[in-house]
Amino acid sequence: MADIKIALILFLLPVKVFAQDITGVWTGYLQIGDNKLPYELVISGSDKKLSGYSLLVFTFDGVENVGVKTMVVKMKRASISIEDGELIYDNYTTPPKKVKFYGSLVWVGRDSNMTLAGTFATRSLDMRALNENSFKGTIHLQKKNARVQTKLVSKLSEMDLLKELSFGQPKKKEEQAGSTNVKIKEPDKGTRTTKTKETTPANEKQTVKATEISSARPAKRETEIIQTVSFRSDSLKISLYDNGEVDGDTVSVILNGKLILSKKGLSTNAITETIRVSDLGDSLELIMYAENLGKIPPNTGLLILQDGSDRYHIRFSGDLQKNSAIILKRKP
Repeated sequence: MADIKIALILFLLPVKVFAQDITGVWTGYLQIGDNKLPYELVISGSDKKLSGYSLLVFTFDGVENVGVKTMVVKMKRASISIEDGELIYDNYTTPPKKVKFYGSLVWVGRDSNMTLAGTFATRSLDMRALNENSFKGTIHLQKKNARVQTKLVSKLSEMDLLKELSFGQPKKKEEQAGSTNVKIKEPDKGTRTTKTKETTPANEKQTVKATEISSARPAKRETEIIQTVSFRSDSLKISLYDNGEVDGDTVSVILNGKLILSKKGLSTNAITETIRVSDLGDSLELIMYAENLGKIPPNTGLLILQDGSDRYHIRFSGDLQKNSAIILKRKP
């Protein structure tokens, strides 16, 4: 019955509804049969170019599992479509399923009284389990004040992503707010290494100098290059998080043989560093060095690399025998 009502709204809704501003924070739930899963959506940009993030909560074996994804948002004649992109945070107790989420939404009301409602479906990307992870249901969301601290807003704040949204969000202290659209690019695949360096964080009161790291230390381990990323800025910002359950993982970060972050414990709060790369050449090697294995081996984490308005999300893992490395190549 709910699907019929939504279809009628889609058919009857006047085109002038597009004057409404759908950017902002939305909270509610996904309904699959009798089950309701808490769901949040943030939409940023303009009707010509929208983007966003989503947060889904489900309980597995009595434990609350949370996942945050980037979202592709498109405006249609009398509705919007949403499609999930990259998983950028999770604390899942089981490996995430390869599933694609698609939704179609319409809105009713104005300003703070607006609601979004529609249908969704999931499609398994695993050919061996096509029917296993395919679900259909409905979406019910209510627009919130942009400054409300929902779970998704709090998580985006921790990941330093709020300032890139197009609508007003609470600013972190000693940070200058921005209002550019979110732009996420997939990194290139490839390999390479080189050069030497000195690092200086930008827009911070203290200057952190890079310290030489013993050449024997990383040489004892195999280094696996997991991504090649092209960059164009003179300064790059890196943010580190624990990838999943916070279990005491500690890492050091080495750029071209020099230590830029030493023995940092990973958590859901960002560890950030801005490195000036203008004098370091056109090809750099960034190594994540596992200082321990935490309570749940191996040592795993999420690295967010920001190059101007471009942002790359890279998952890495390591142990006492192997490092993960990223090659940074300057764009011509």
